[in-house]
Amino acid sequence: MRRICTLFIALTMASMAIAGLKPLASVSKYDGKFTWVKLGFASAETVKTLVHAKAIVFDVTFSHDVKLKKAANGSQWFTFIVADQGSDWKWNQAKASAIVPTSGGTIKAGKYTLSIPTAGISAKALADKQQSISLGPSSSGLQAPASFTIERLKGQ
Repeated sequence: MRRICTLFIALTMASMAIAGLKPLASVSKYDGKFTWVKLGFASAETVKTLVHAKAIVFDVTFSHDVKLKKAANGSQWFTFIVADQGSDWKWNQAKASAIVPTSGGTIKAGKYTLSIPTAGISAKALADKQQSISLGPSSSGLQAPASFTIERLKGQ
């Protein structure tokens, strides 16, 4: 199974390289603690989708299964939050988060499409032509460091 997943990820990355698509961010050796991952400036195409967006949708791909530790209350989770900075560099952070689906305390290797409502991010920031978007992953804890990539982002 591991070989099949590795082959799938390798083929996906090779096809992205051939197509000229580059991940928006690659995170390796993530330890499960909250951190900001800056995606850089959004393309004009992405900015157009954000203008009237009610949610920000993105794809995250995990190359290997990720085993979660339990939090003090016994729950296991892996979430992302989003923040948007316009040309005024004012920080606009969403009030909600997106939860990565788990099965038996494990995030299975593969691609997940997640959605975060834009509540908390001003309409002015979403409509700004110059934006810098950051995602903040956090978890209950990880058994071992994880790697993931952010491959697509758009407003919906």
